[in-house]
Formats: sequence, structure tokens, C-alpha cells
Amino acid sequence: MRRIAGPLLVALSLLISLVALAIGGIAYYRATLLQRGMLEAVAQTRAALASLPGQTVEVPIHIQQTFPVSAQIPLREEFAVPIHTVLPISTDVEVPLNIPLLGERRISIPIRADVPIHVEVVIPVSKTVSLETSLAVNLEVPVQIDLRTLGIEGLVEGVDARLAEIERQLRGR
Repeated sequence: MRRIAGPLLVALSLLISLVALAIGGIAYYRATLLQRGMLEAVAQTRAALASLPGQTVEVPIHIQQTFPVSAQIPLREEFAVPIHTVLPISTDVEVPLNIPLLGERRISIPIRADVPIHVEVVIPVSKTVSLETSLAVNLEVPVQIDLRTLGIEGLVEGVDARLAEIERQLRGR
């Protein structure tokens, strides 16, 4: 039995070693794939970061607010009203007339006339109107931000330097 146990243990040890070697190879392969993916991600991030300071970012700002409005509005205006008409006059006027020897007599004098009237009447209006209301605003305003105006060049350079260091470490240099 001892004769069989020795070679069996050697074969079993060899099998366990081969399985461990295969697992190590698979782990190394996966780690290499992960390292390549990380290198590619770092390179893409550095390229995007290099173009960042020259870009313009558009941010939509949503405004939904009700604003109270209270105002006193003075109205001061003059309105010119033209009047163009004819005023008809039809009346009888009794005039006392003192006639010598006959005494005072009343004479009826008929008056018939059309009086044209052409006048412009100016009507001043002075009034203060109170306005009390609420103004509901619901809109979206696109705001464009030029990243050069933010002064982030130093921050971008620092992040790029750190990413370059990570890239060197991933390459093993």
C-alpha cells in the first residue's frame, strides 16, 4: 500500500500544482487585461482633460418662481377734444321802445341765426393707479460658461500630472 501511496501523492501534488499554476495564469491574464483597460482609460481622461479649459459648457437653469408686483402708476395726460358744430339760434326778443307821444311800446324782434363753433377743449387727466399682482415665471434659461474664465488651468495641470504618474506606474516605468 505504501508503494501505491507514494506515486499517488506525487501525482496528486503535481495535479494541485498544475491547477494552482492555471489559476495563477488566469489571474495574471485578467490583471493584464485590467491594466490595459486602466491605461486606456487614463489616456482618454488625459486627452479629454487637455481640451477642457478651452470648452464652453451650457447649463440649463430652471426658474420657477412667483414674484409679487406692487406699483403706483401715475397717469398724467391731456386729451384734446375738438368740437365742430353749428349752434342754431331761433328766438324772439322783445325790446322796449320809447316813442314820443305814444309812450313806451314793446317790439318783438325775431332772431334767426346759425353760429358755427370751432373749438378744441383740452381735458387734463391726472390719476394714480395702484397695481397689486403676482407674476408667475416658469422658464428654462441656458447659461453658457466659458471654462477659460474660471481659471482652472492650474487645477487641470495638477490632475494631468497625477494621471501621468498613474500612467507611468501602470506601464511599470
